[in-house]
Amino acid sequence: MSDTTPPAAGEPPVPPVTPQAPQPPQPPVGGYQSAPPPQAPQQQPPQQGYGQTPPPAYGQAPQQGYGQQQTPPPGYPPQQQQPYYGYQAPATPPMNTLAIITIILAFVFSIAGIVTGHIALKQIDRTGEQGRGLAKAGLILSYVFTGLGVLLVIFYVVFVVLAIAIAGTSSTYY
Repeated sequence: MSDTTPPAAGEPPVPPVTPQAPQPPQPPVGGYQSAPPPQAPQQQPPQQGYGQTPPPAYGQAPQQGYGQQQTPPPGYPPQQQQPYYGYQAPATPPMNTLAIITIILAFVFSIAGIVTGHIALKQIDRTGEQGRGLAKAGLILSYVFTGLGVLLVIFYVVFVVLAIAIAGTSSTYY
């Protein structure tokens, strides 16, 4: 309620009373807080452009050196330099497990090495895994050791047959 009567002589004029802006509500104790009240926009000085600085005066050194980062104008987020990891080799396909088993079985049980070697080579052709050389080496060793084992058995049988034949022709009896 304002007074509309003019002031008396000699009294200074009284400005009209303006209502104050409502205060933001205080957050409850122990409760959730609301977003902060919006702030009035701030006046920004004029800029030449993003990342540009005025040229230095004649005879002065530039203000920014090589490799230093420029500061962006207000209101823009600062630039983040991306990390450099260098050259990354392409991912290599995994090693075929059966190829490893083939090279082991070549020394232990060569016939099983032959079987697993052929299976490993077919898997490598189908899936593109590594281990082709390992499977071939295990397969070759398996064939070599199997051949040596067969020759050893043949020599043993011949030796036993000859020993029996020689023992049967001897004339001494006990």
